[in-house]
Amino acid sequence: MRRSLFPALRKFRAYLNTASMGLMPSTVLHEVNRLITDVLDFEGDVSSVDYMDPTFLEPALREAAELMRVRRENVGLSVQTTEGLRRILISLEPRRGQNVVSLDTEFPTLPALLKSHSKRFGLELRVVENRDGVHPLEDVEKAIDDDTFAVVLSSVNWVTGERMNLKEISRAAHEHGAYLIVDAVQHLGSLRLYPEKEGVDALAAGGEKWLLNPDTGAGIIYVSDELLEEMMPLTGLLNNEPPTGEWGTWWGLPEKDPWGELKPVKGVKKLDFGGGPPYLVAAAFRASLKLINEIGIEDIERHNLKLAERTRDEVMSAGLEVFAEGSAIVTIKTGLEYKKEEEIHRKLADRGIAVSHRGVLGHYGIRVSPHLYNTMDDVESFLEALFEELGK
Repeated sequence: MRRSLFPALRKFRAYLNTASMGLMPSTVLHEVNRLITDVLDFEGDVSSVDYMDPTFLEPALREAAELMRVRRENVGLSVQTTEGLRRILISLEPRRGQNVVSLDTEFPTLPALLKSHSKRFGLELRVVENRDGVHPLEDVEKAIDDDTFAVVLSSVNWVTGERMNLKEISRAAHEHGAYLIVDAVQHLGSLRLYPEKEGVDALAAGGEKWLLNPDTGAGIIYVSDELLEEMMPLTGLLNNEPPTGEWGTWWGLPEKDPWGELKPVKGVKKLDFGGGPPYLVAAAFRASLKLINEIGIEDIERHNLKLAERTRDEVMSAGLEVFAEGSAIVTIKTGLEYKKEEEIHRKLADRGIAVSHRGVLGHYGIRVSPHLYNTMDDVESFLEALFEELGK
């Protein structure tokens, strides 16, 4: 799918490592150059949010909303995943003594956030233990009760590729009056994720992986209308309504009272930075999101799952094991001890095959993550090299 837009592919025999870092399309260059040129030439009122917001920020957010099939007002720009999750969590005030449910194999960012959040509000942190690297739905459901404030987890696991049943987890959480907050960085852009349909109350996803915007700091947050009503963020200035309809005309008013009451905006914008947003990030992100929407997330999902299924079928036919199915991440258990498996990973890299070696809580494997720019030839190249290194 449009491989010509990804010049980095030339450096690899097969790049199957999007779960670590996605490749950036060349279309990003045009959007970034357009913003920089506007600023250098002082085209438009580049000193005003009244110009910059509709020109660079809003187009990115509209693309993000289209990808998730939600209203623009429910989507905001974040700085990768962590800042988005942090912004969501600190806008909520649970009751002391409530609990938060999560999973033991989460990416370390999530435990760090939840431990500090739980300590601040006096919450019990309930961590569901894995069974052979995965988390059966019934185990997650058992951890939820009437004192649960929120279930906070990744929709696709970073090590095993396990895809959580968000709709059923949401149902269980909502039956007990709890929220479902999702780290979607290993999901959004690779597979369909429509948060309203799945019952997700809030999510965050960095742009550096499946959303094809590495090293810009881009990210998305989504918050439902219901949860927005409960949120009490600290506001800056620009997440209030412009008192005169636009900010530019307000700055010069002599009767302005800096301590006067301002009206908070509605939608996710009330969680915004409060000052001028990172427009360069938004411009770069828009190009990647636009490409994904042009191809279509349904077609991307079919493509990715087809490549992942081929990988799983072949390695299992060779007597190897995988952790889970249902996502575009396939993590292969070779049965070798970790150091020997790491040696195979290095040899694959030497042969121009980009994959990852990942582990958590005693579970590990060689992680393969195909995306829209990959072909079946890439998968075959990887399988041929892997089997040669394993002597199969």
